[in-house]
Amino acid sequence: MKSLFQLLLLFLYTTINVQTIPQGYLLGATFEIARISNKLYKINPLTGESTVFVVLEDYTPFDIAYDLNKKIIYIFADKISAVEDDSTQSLVLVNPINGTTRFRTIFQEEITELYGLRVDSNTSKLYSLQMTGAEPNSASIVQINPPDFVAKTWVDISNVDGITPDSKAFFYNSTHHQYFVTLALGLNDVLVGVDVKNRKVISRISNAHLPSFLCYDNHTNAFYGMQRFTGKRGCHLVRFNPYNGSSVVLSEDFNGYEPSAGNCYEGYYFTMLILNSNTQNIVTFDLNNSGKVIANKQGAEYFDSLAFIPI
Repeated sequence: MKSLFQLLLLFLYTTINVQTIPQGYLLGATFEIARISNKLYKINPLTGESTVFVVLEDYTPFDIAYDLNKKIIYIFADKISAVEDDSTQSLVLVNPINGTTRFRTIFQEEITELYGLRVDSNTSKLYSLQMTGAEPNSASIVQINPPDFVAKTWVDISNVDGITPDSKAFFYNSTHHQYFVTLALGLNDVLVGVDVKNRKVISRISNAHLPSFLCYDNHTNAFYGMQRFTGKRGCHLVRFNPYNGSSVVLSEDFNGYEPSAGNCYEGYYFTMLILNSNTQNIVTFDLNNSGKVIANKQGAEYFDSLAFIPI
């Protein structure tokens, strides 16, 4: 009986203290303007090991989004034209299992530049940001609807100077479908929240110190991002409230490092941190454990966009 009790205690201790790990892999896209062939890499976030998943011949990738419902990887990219400085904005549709690809051109009501890509996995509709070039400068959220991939102006956001496309998040559940994007406005940035179902702005926060690579984690029901330091090079992970602008620092300081990408899923936040041209690390935070770092591994390539693909 004593031995059975000791075994039971050992089992309970082991169960409680086992570190859960992300069940899936990261996708990272390389982006170099001089390249005519960029690559999509499959990455183990706990070891940093990466292998080429898809070769993007004649495409320059800018962002990755994953539709959890239809299980499609979307790569937002420019198709490089033979004519210098001429390109076509496109979507590369990738099968997450075997890497087979399809290519689709994005059709717009009026030809403008689009920035970034997010997907609402409840509806499988895609969203991006466009600058209209009007006076005063105006930005709009556009909705891209598969299967025709026509980009329609969805919600207008006016009176901005430019964009900071590294800070976007999509929050959705059965009733709420919200898109958050950071725009430049004078000396400060402004984070705008949009209700995409009802096509209206729901929040607007002006702050010179907003986090980059904002994302919503459905497991912890909170938003997270990498906050850069003011006055020196460095960053840390924060939990961020996009409705009132409050934040809580979760991680240690990564002095000398700059974030280049970020993504979260099911209680984990993944980021690439850049020290210099030879040193870049894939860092994984456990959001269920106050943002504890569970992996910090050097990456073989520089990635400016990441997406987590569950398995």
